Amino acid sequence: MASVFLSYDHEDIAVARPLAVALEKAGHTVWYDRDIHGGAQYSRKIEQALDAADAVIVLWSPNSLDSAWVRDEAAEGRDRGKLVPLSIGGVNAPMGFRQFQTIDLGAWKGRGKVPRLDALLNAVHNQSGPAENEVTSRKVTRAETAPARPQRKTIAAVIAAAIILLMGAGGAWVWLGRNSLPVVEVAAANNSSRSQAAASDLFVKLGSLAEVGQGKWQLVDAASAPPKPDLIFRTADLGSADRAQANLVLLDGENSGLLWSREFDLPKGREADLRQQLSLTAGRVLACALESREAGGLPRDLLKLFLNACSIIAETSFDEPTKVSSQLRTIVSAKPRFAPAWGRLIWADMGAVDVARLAGDVPAATKTLRADMAKARKIHPDLPELTLVEIKFLPPTAYGQRLQLFEKAAAKAPQKAEIFADQGGTLQQVGRMNDAINAARRVAELDPLSPAATTQLIMTLAYAGQFENARTELARAERVWAGTGALRDALWSFHLRYGDPNIARKYGGDLGGLALYLDARFDPSPSNVEKFLSQVRKFQGRSGNTVFGMSIQGLAEFNRTDELHEWIKRTPSNVVAGSSYLMFRPAFAAFRRDPRFMTVAKRIGLIDYWRSSGNWPDYCAEPDLPYDCKAEAAKYD
Repeated sequence: MASVFLSYDHEDIAVARPLAVALEKAGHTVWYDRDIHGGAQYSRKIEQALDAADAVIVLWSPNSLDSAWVRDEAAEGRDRGKLVPLSIGGVNAPMGFRQFQTIDLGAWKGRGKVPRLDALLNAVHNQSGPAENEVTSRKVTRAETAPARPQRKTIAAVIAAAIILLMGAGGAWVWLGRNSLPVVEVAAANNSSRSQAAASDLFVKLGSLAEVGQGKWQLVDAASAPPKPDLIFRTADLGSADRAQANLVLLDGENSGLLWSREFDLPKGREADLRQQLSLTAGRVLACALESREAGGLPRDLLKLFLNACSIIAETSFDEPTKVSSQLRTIVSAKPRFAPAWGRLIWADMGAVDVARLAGDVPAATKTLRADMAKARKIHPDLPELTLVEIKFLPPTAYGQRLQLFEKAAAKAPQKAEIFADQGGTLQQVGRMNDAINAARRVAELDPLSPAATTQLIMTLAYAGQFENARTELARAERVWAGTGALRDALWSFHLRYGDPNIARKYGGDLGGLALYLDARFDPSPSNVEKFLSQVRKFQGRSGNTVFGMSIQGLAEFNRTDELHEWIKRTPSNVVAGSSYLMFRPAFAAFRRDPRFMTVAKRIGLIDYWRSSGNWPDYCAEPDLPYDCKAEAAKYD
């Protein structure tokens, strides 16, 4: 029988208590907060009970809708794939929980027989799975449970049933073990024209994924889907006059069991943003389902956790790495050989370190990261994420070592866009701009639904001085992302430095000090330029990477080469090295043409890298460069 966690608001104890009694009479063990003894740590006890529960029953009522505790407990049940929602008083479940079938107990106030008890017991049974010796019938009489001489036919039937159960639920999800090409259906959840349009949009966008082109799965719409596809995406447009809303669920095509769900909610007018985020998240979840399949599969409860973690990581404002780490750690504890969860756990841990830098608690986050890396390395020594994190801890001047490690990671995982995205940044640091463009193109091919990937390609082209190619990619983005915040960000990024200053003003919001920069770009009169540079000079003496980078870009933009060299001389080498990628952009053309640039290159280790690797920066091949890079570098022997 099941271990049940019952979540409710204290005002509803008159309903919760008879519910618990009914469940216990059915043979289940029920935990609710009457079991917390005086002096116990309240939240810790709840966490322990949630961890131990096979099913989390949540009683939605007019009282519990406003309870933070109930919502938190419901979220835990949802994220762990254990949620069984009930409702009383005619309320609907809150946003985030409406994709689950809720058992409506009507106006029941706790007196008399529990309404819809059979439905509740079946739901608990489905969440917890059959117990070791449980027969398939929900009602078991004393006669049925009395010892009896086993019959051969009965034993054979039990064995056959057990095999069926193991194939369907006891081991890894059966779809993940099939050898045939998995079929993914994309369909509307209802017949409304808006939902039909949302499904059509999602179908088209998912069709751009590299995995579809490589034949790793077959994407079909509702009209051409087989009777039982492997996976089913169902989407519904729930938008109203005030909000842009949509719901997306992923179902097991074998039995329509829920594998993952997500509700999207944005202010009115941001429908395009909602569609873009919906397709990006769906693509990430689908890719994770494929990874799970290729890695041997997961039991359904762990698969739900894994897909949920993947969807959170897909968010453009992913800011809960610790929560995701906890979910992924649950998976690797149960299935230590499942490499995809280890990879994302390491990456989420690294995100937690980045967040900790802002909070000033880096040592604790780093300790957790190192501990997880050590465990992962014992089981999966070739995990690409281990290499990526190793790169992040290298000093700024370790250009060659970083690039060698990127090549190593790419050889292990040529389909991971993150590898090429980070590699592109290091290639820019050493002046290999054409190679950086190739890396950015690779990212855009591998991750076509990601605005960040396309924006990186646009800006890498611009940073290399290929403005027309950058405009071509930007025009393509305008067609694909019309009306989205992602497009506005791309337009702002390009036009801030390389396009029309007036377009940058349109999309820049509160520009602050950048207004003076755009004034100087639009009208580079001595007065406008000096106003901007006077603001830049206020930052002299501050050595932070961001401040330093913004300052030297301003000086380079308006050809203050002598002042730029003086600024660099006064700045620590590690800060200068961390901003070396700026020095190969178009604004620094005059700076690079001055042989003194080689002094800077020597100081921050670039000459050592160029000479040892033989990979000289692209600018050295410019026909009108007033010096020979190799001859000038030889002066520093």
